[in-house]
Order: sequence, then structure tokens, then C-alpha cells
Amino acid sequence: MNNGFSLQDHFDLTKRKLEEAKPLVKLFAFDYDGTIYDGLDYKQPEVIALVEKILAKGKSVSFITASAASALKTFVPLLKEFLVSNNINKPVFIGVSNGTVLFELKKGELKKIYSHGLNFEEINQIISGWKKIYDKFSNIDLAEKGLNTFQKFLGESWVGYISDEILNLCRPYEGKIFAEEAKVTFVLPRSKDFHEQIINDMKKELGEQYSIVAGNELFCHITKKLEEDSKAVAVKAILKLLNLKLTEVVTFGDMPTGNDEGLLNFPYSFTNLSELIRIKSNLQKPPYILFEPELSPVAKIYKAVEYLIL
Repeated sequence: MNNGFSLQDHFDLTKRKLEEAKPLVKLFAFDYDGTIYDGLDYKQPEVIALVEKILAKGKSVSFITASAASALKTFVPLLKEFLVSNNINKPVFIGVSNGTVLFELKKGELKKIYSHGLNFEEINQIISGWKKIYDKFSNIDLAEKGLNTFQKFLGESWVGYISDEILNLCRPYEGKIFAEEAKVTFVLPRSKDFHEQIINDMKKELGEQYSIVAGNELFCHITKKLEEDSKAVAVKAILKLLNLKLTEVVTFGDMPTGNDEGLLNFPYSFTNLSELIRIKSNLQKPPYILFEPELSPVAKIYKAVEYLIL
């Protein structure tokens, strides 16, 4: 193991950090896909049930996700219905587009806290830059699941969420790229061997004003670059609103080397990506790895949360 750490050392460190966090935690900050939602055993009803358990213990909940319009269209209405039907007044925070836009959901009302979205000209510039890079890799197959997702999106109505003017910019590309006010997302190649090169080429093409990070093996997200990582910005904004300390939030994510890097840089941050052990440079710093090979990645997160709120 790196730095002389054994696997048992990792187990012990994660356990100790969970024990330290348990009496302190007042806010949970979650990535969504791959963290508390996998579309298999853990779908929206399971996420709502998790929210219910956390709120019942007097803790606060936030979601900081790469999704934007899709989250506002599909998940937020369910969350709103749950809060209203149970007469829950405690706010739930939703950071979309990797935290570049932050909302507070309270008493059935969705209030925008801040927005660092993209205008039409910026979206057009991003798509033009992407096309220039994509044309260089046009002989490489893109991830089929990603293409299918965006082709499905382009067949849906986004009235009230995304303007037709923006949608029309990406329609000619038949699911290879999808644009909305908060971000632009493009489908990555099927082979991971090309991911780093394409992302680096996009960074060179678009310059320093944008953040370009992989969300998973299917998608890469482009957002405005903020003063620091946008997911970290969102969590710190929520902490300020709730008058909490850095040690009073516990964060969870599945992409510690991708778009969860900032989210997982708090004193009590945990990841279900066990493979991180192979590449983590400082093993004593967050995020701490949840090891339980008998559990699915998302089940590891749910078990950790259950421990923290017992």
C-alpha cells in the first residue's frame, strides 16, 4: 500500500473518521448519480426515504449534482411533494450543474440562492469548440448509453426548463452533446483511453474561463469556472446560510478524481470508489474510502449515513 498503509489501516481510518463525524454532523451533502442513486436498487423512492430519515433526526440535507434541468424536472417535484405532504418546513438544498446554480426548497417553494449559468453566446462558443475537437476524433465510437440518453432528452419537452433557442443549437448533433442554461454536456468515447486527451484538448480550446470535468464514464460537463471548485462553493454557501462549521458537514461522492473532487475535500468526506486506494497520494487526507466488498457502491453510502444518524 502507498506510504506504508495497509488495507487494515484504511479500514481503521475510515471507521475513525465516521466515529468523529457522528456527534458533529448537522448537514449531509450528497452527489446524486452513483452515490445515492443507481437506477437499480436505489431509485428516487429510496432517495426520498433517505431524506426523510435524515430530516427526522434534525439534520439538514443537500444534493450537489451534475444534473441540472433533468433534476429540476424529475426529482425536485417528487421532493417537493414529499416535503409538502409531510408538512416539513426544514429546507433542502439542491445544487445543480455541479453547484454552479444553487436552490433552496422550503415549504414547497423553490428559491434560487445564486446562479453562475451560461448565456446563449457562451453556449454557442462551447459547442463550436467541442465540434472542432470532436471532428478530430470522429472515427472513435462514443458511449452508446450516453448517446441514447441525450437522444431521448431531445425528444422530450423542456418547456419552462430549457429554451428552444438553446436546444436548437445541439439538435444537429443527434445526442452527442446537450446544452442548457446551467451547463453544456458532451458524450465521451466508449473507450476510456481517449477521455483524458479529449478533456485536455477541450480545456486548451475553451480556455481558463470554463470548468471541464468528467461526470462519469459517459459524460463530460462544461460549466463556468468559479473562484474554486463549484461543488465546494455550493457546500460552503449552504454552510454559511445555516451558520455551520466545516466540521459539521459530511459529504459523499463517487467521483473523487472527477467532478466530486471539491465536494470530497471537506474534513469529513467519504467516497464509495474503492479503486481510489491505488492512486491516492496522501492516504490520511479526505476523502476516506468506504470498504465493504459485499455491498454495492451505493449501498455503502446508505449504510454510512444510517450509522451517522443512529
